[in-house]
Amino acid sequence: MEITQTFDRLSKLSDITMALSSGMELNKFLDTLVKSVKESIKADEAYIMLLNRESYELILSSFSGPRRKRPLKIKCTDRRIILSSTEEFGFAPCPVGRKMNNEKKLKGEFLMLFNAFSSKQRLIFPGDMFDPIFSGAPQKNAMVIPLQTNTQCVGLLVLGNLRSKSVFSVTDLEEATIFANLAAMHIEHNIFKEERECRLREMEKLNTLAKRFSATQTLEGLIGLSFEYLTQLIPHELGIVSLFDKTSETRYYVSELHLEPSSLKALSKHIDVIGEGIADKKPTKLLSQQIFLPNTDKKQFNKVYRRKLHSFLTIPLTLRGKNIGLINISSSKEKAFSREHLQTFSTLANLLTTAIENVKIRLYLERRIDEVSVLFEITQAINSTLVLDEVLNSIVNFSMEMLGALRCELRLINETQELLEVKASRGLSRSFLASAAIKAGEGIIGTCFSEKRPISVIDARKDPRTKHTNIARDEKLAGLLAVPITQRGKSIGVITTYTSEPRDFTQEEIDLISTFASQASIAIENAKLYAEMKRQYLSMVMALAAAIEAKDSYTHGHSTKVMEYAVKISMEIGLSDEEIETIRYAGLLHDIGKIGIKDVILSKQGKLTEEELHELHKHPEYGANIMERVEMLKEIAPLTLYHHEKYDGSGYPLGLRGNQIPLGARILAVADTFDAMIADRPYRKAFPFSHVQKEMQKAAGTQLDPEIVNIFFEILRRESVY
Repeated sequence: MEITQTFDRLSKLSDITMALSSGMELNKFLDTLVKSVKESIKADEAYIMLLNRESYELILSSFSGPRRKRPLKIKCTDRRIILSSTEEFGFAPCPVGRKMNNEKKLKGEFLMLFNAFSSKQRLIFPGDMFDPIFSGAPQKNAMVIPLQTNTQCVGLLVLGNLRSKSVFSVTDLEEATIFANLAAMHIEHNIFKEERECRLREMEKLNTLAKRFSATQTLEGLIGLSFEYLTQLIPHELGIVSLFDKTSETRYYVSELHLEPSSLKALSKHIDVIGEGIADKKPTKLLSQQIFLPNTDKKQFNKVYRRKLHSFLTIPLTLRGKNIGLINISSSKEKAFSREHLQTFSTLANLLTTAIENVKIRLYLERRIDEVSVLFEITQAINSTLVLDEVLNSIVNFSMEMLGALRCELRLINETQELLEVKASRGLSRSFLASAAIKAGEGIIGTCFSEKRPISVIDARKDPRTKHTNIARDEKLAGLLAVPITQRGKSIGVITTYTSEPRDFTQEEIDLISTFASQASIAIENAKLYAEMKRQYLSMVMALAAAIEAKDSYTHGHSTKVMEYAVKISMEIGLSDEEIETIRYAGLLHDIGKIGIKDVILSKQGKLTEEELHELHKHPEYGANIMERVEMLKEIAPLTLYHHEKYDGSGYPLGLRGNQIPLGARILAVADTFDAMIADRPYRKAFPFSHVQKEMQKAAGTQLDPEIVNIFFEILRRESVY
């Protein structure tokens, strides 16, 4: 009898082992197992309670025996580890005052199962030794065996006698334990299989996410995409990403529902606490932005998030050992997140960190390329002119354009190196510019100059360094950025940009304007060098003109007069500054060729002979040859050469006519003719103005350009010179 019973038990164990190895579906396997163990041990009933890892409840899974009211669900004490130290950010601490009190609530069979699972020990409850606290349990006697794997307890195997009073033996307990171990093996295998499949699905989604990351151009796009996928992997209601900058923190709130600005503080208290442990230093400025997730439920669109958070997961975003931010998901449910969620969340956080860095690098490079392009275009623009005033005005205009400001001034240090004088401005009143004299080292601008460093002020009206706060208020000046202009390590001026509202200029903006100031200093130096070169050039021209007049005392002042008349005509016609400048110097030097003419011819009182006239007519060619040999005077050479050509072609040296004669030479001819007639000559006295006007109008169209003659006399009439 005993041998038969033993054989029968071994046979049933063998059947269960074969079912396990065959890969039988879990629920079917457990149904088979409880039936076999009940028959093998001759118990009245057998059933299995499995642990739901999300809710941490024991759920009735399979049973064999008479139908009765068995426990369907038992809430167990959550023994998962809760991270609460300052070094870990996985889980929120358990809510205070919400400890489980199952011992007081549970009775009878429920309490028996709860205690067995909590203790993780095999238990035999003989009927005659039942503890009074288990009164009400239907079993006469029972065995409860934990389904224990290598890492966790996944449920209970329960055997009981409802009618029979026979007591389970130790042998029964050992045999039932074998069945329990087989069940635990299959359950663990099934858990691993599900986890593997889940991880594969997660990895597929994360792989797809990584590919989509590479095509995303903005930080907002990256964050929105991350939570779009994260919602599929880990149920949550609110997501937050904080990105740390040098002095600021930007928080992106991600939700399907609207978030009221007033509720953001309450929703992110835990972020404040955790952020202090992650960030290198506390940010001085906090920026917030909400990103909406796609929501197919139109009824939810206008709803506002008003729930209280009880659980969260937070992972630092770490790049090369430095925390650049954090990512957080929160839920209104208690203990909403598991270790498995943490693992998935960590993987996504690593992907997001790399993607954020890539986008930041790309945005930085794009911004730098744009800045370099803008600076190149600006540098070309300010270097396109060598006139100092034009250069300074261009610097002011471009500074305002780069910062989106409406007011700017440029000051240069004066010759005494004491005062910073306004040389160019825009958007500022004359009274402000006149009343705001600044000494080097004084106030914000003076300090910027003396210390050779940029100074950014959020609101100059409230800054104690502002000397004239009342003027700043009247002028509606708030935000201020002052950048020094330096040359070879020495400050020469300051560019100051103002905004009408308080503004905290970014480091990128400060760097951009500082780089621009370096380019501007080169343009200013070039313009100053050009102005000095022009001064020296003019000095040389004046010296040459003086040399001409020294040979002929009767023509003293003639070149200056011709220059003055020619410039007036040029301005009346509307010639450019460059053309007027050329005519100015040509007027002074038009007779420079007379240096090559003998003094006796130039100072002769009587009429010149044909040979002497022929020699005198060579002076335009002599002058042109001199001009051609001096690089800075080459542009004047044609005007010097042709200023004795006549409108009808009867002039010299080439006999050009009409518009063949350069305009500048035609202007010089009118100015030269007028001054030659209105002034004394060695061989005659000056003619009266009326005679000169009559003769020149008679010569208009033959010797002189008629249009220029009319313009010239209109100028003289308007000025009432004669």
